[in-house]
Amino acid sequence: MIYLDNAATTKISKNALMTYNKYAEELFFNPSAIYNVGVRVRTDIDECRNTIKKALGSNDGKIIFTSSATEANNLAILGSLKSNFKKVVLSFADHPSVYNIGQELEHRGIKVEYCPLQENGQIDYDFLEKILDEDTNLISIIHVSNETGAINDLKKIDEIRKRKCPKALFHADGVQAFSKIKVNLDYFGVDLYTISGHKMFAPKGISALFVRNGINLKPILFGGGQELNIRSGTENVPCIMALKTAVEEIGDINENYKCVSKLKNIFIDNLKDVNCKINSKDLNSPYILSVSFYGVKGETLVHMMEQENIYISTGSACSSKKQGNRVLQAMNVSQNDIVGSVRISFSKHNTIEEVDYASKKLAECYKTLIQKLR
Repeated sequence: MIYLDNAATTKISKNALMTYNKYAEELFFNPSAIYNVGVRVRTDIDECRNTIKKALGSNDGKIIFTSSATEANNLAILGSLKSNFKKVVLSFADHPSVYNIGQELEHRGIKVEYCPLQENGQIDYDFLEKILDEDTNLISIIHVSNETGAINDLKKIDEIRKRKCPKALFHADGVQAFSKIKVNLDYFGVDLYTISGHKMFAPKGISALFVRNGINLKPILFGGGQELNIRSGTENVPCIMALKTAVEEIGDINENYKCVSKLKNIFIDNLKDVNCKINSKDLNSPYILSVSFYGVKGETLVHMMEQENIYISTGSACSSKKQGNRVLQAMNVSQNDIVGSVRISFSKHNTIEEVDYASKKLAECYKTLIQKLR
C-alpha cells in the first residue's frame, strides 16, 4: 500500500501506540483521583501541556485538551463570544469546523465577514485590512490550507489586526501546520491556536487548543470542570500521552520540509506529460498538493488509484460528502478543474520510490481514462 492522504489522517506511530497502551492498561487511573497514582497521571498530563507549549514556541498560555480539532475550533470561537460582540472575520480558506460556525454566529445576531483568497490560495491581505475595523471582535484564519497547502502569514495578519482592531482576538487553525512547518506563537501574535493529534501520528480523538494567558474562554460543555473549568469531561489520558510522544517525535522540521519538498517536486515532474493544472503554488506547504486533471472526474481517478493500492483523495475528508470545493472556487479555479481535482498529501515517512511510482501510476490512470472517454 502507498498512502498519500496524510492530510486526512495518519497512522499512529509505534512509540505513540506503546504510550497509549501503557496509559490504557497500566496507568489507567482517573487524573482527578486524589490517591498517588491518580496524582501521577495528572502530573504526566501537565508535562504533556508543557511539551506542546514548547513545540508551539510559547510559554505564555495554557493547553486545553479536546476530543477533536472541530471541538477545539468551536471552543476557540464560541467560547470567546461575549454579549457585546458585533463582528467576526473568517475566510473562505477555513476548514468547515470554522467556516460553518459563521452561520451560527449570524443566527446570534453577529455580523460575519469572509476574507476572499488570492489565486495562490492565501487570503487577500489588502481585503482583510479593508474589512477589519473597530467593531471587529474576533478573527479566525487557517494557518495552512487543508486543500492546497497555502500558508497564510499569521505575523502579517497580526500586524494588520494591531493597526485596525487591536482589541480583537486572533485564532488560527494550525492543524495542517503544526509539526510540518515552523510554528512560533509568540512571534505570530495569535491568541488561540488549534492542533490535532491524528494529523501527526498520534491517535484520533485527541486535539488541543492553545489559549494565551489573559484570554477568558467560556465553556461550551458543562460538567465536572476538568481542563481548568473550560472543557469538562474525564481526560482521555492514553491519547493525551500518545500525543506527547508524537510531539517528541517531530524531529527536525527543516530537514523534514526539505525531504517532503523533494517528494512533491518528483510528483509534479512525473505529471508533466498529462493535461493537468497544479493548484498548489511553489511557496505552499509541500505536504499538500492539489492537482486538477482536464476532462475527467477526480473521484474516478481516486478509485482507479485505489485499485492499484494507492490512496489519494479529492480533498478534505470533512467535505467529501459535499459538492464542489469552496476553497478552489475562492481561488478562481474553474468548475471543470474543480471536478477534476485530486489532493495528494505526503508525510515525512513517504519514500522517493513510493512517490515516483504513485505519480507515474496516476499519470497512467489519467491517460487510460481519457482514452476510454473519447
